[in-house]
Amino acid sequence: MNAHLPILLVVVPLIAAPLASLARHPRLAWAIAMGASGWSLYAALTLLSRVRLDGPLTYALGGWPAPWGIEYRIGIVNAFMIVIVASIGTLVTPFALRSVEHEVDADRIPLFYAAYLLCMTGLLGIAATGDAFNIYVFLEISSLSAYALIALGRDRRALTAAYQYLIMGSVGAAFILIGIGLLYVLTGTLNLADLAGRIQALPSSNTLQVAFALLTVGLSLKLALFPLHLWLPNAYTFAPSAVSTFLSATATKVAVYMLLVFLFTVFGPAFTFG
Repeated sequence: MNAHLPILLVVVPLIAAPLASLARHPRLAWAIAMGASGWSLYAALTLLSRVRLDGPLTYALGGWPAPWGIEYRIGIVNAFMIVIVASIGTLVTPFALRSVEHEVDADRIPLFYAAYLLCMTGLLGIAATGDAFNIYVFLEISSLSAYALIALGRDRRALTAAYQYLIMGSVGAAFILIGIGLLYVLTGTLNLADLAGRIQALPSSNTLQVAFALLTVGLSLKLALFPLHLWLPNAYTFAPSAVSTFLSATATKVAVYMLLVFLFTVFGPAFTFG
């Protein structure tokens, strides 16, 4: 099983999400979320230990080798990011048992835990994957579930906050998708390691600079970098307490990690600062 930990890290909470939504009792949904987040923490710590001992780990989905297939690549930096997301998720879930019962309508609590697990799935997937388009897919999974989590707050202003986040998040996601598409047109690959090698061999062009600008602005929207942070104050204020705690400690931090990956690994410091 240890050989498949990179994918199980993401698959287990992904499968647990619909199971939580089907649970008839709110505390059963909580138990499913607690089990899935606990498993993610175990997998994250095991992967971190293996990376420290053996170096970076790669996992080719479907048996297709990189760069043709989707590759999960776990290095020391994203292993720590995975541990942060999994540990925060595991710490927040016990706190959510009581707080969610007071802040979310009882009939919506199973849906809350389903969205919570989907958000965790997306954030873990972003940190684990080595494929640019996979980053976009997991980014949308985490973002869409975050919109729903914020909207579950009982204050009606939570709906406005979620809508504002939805609009700005969708603009950021569109910029990221177009930027990734331009990189694919230029290089013919979506694998991050392969992208980095091919971009270094390319002459500087307007298309490459536009892709860089779109990705930088799109990711800055996701990480709430000033002055693109207008969605964040209301989202954290009117969301349920467990949601504010989880998102503030994970979502924007994973977005910072993504920005650093593109700036320093994919484009490289020479292009970024040149």
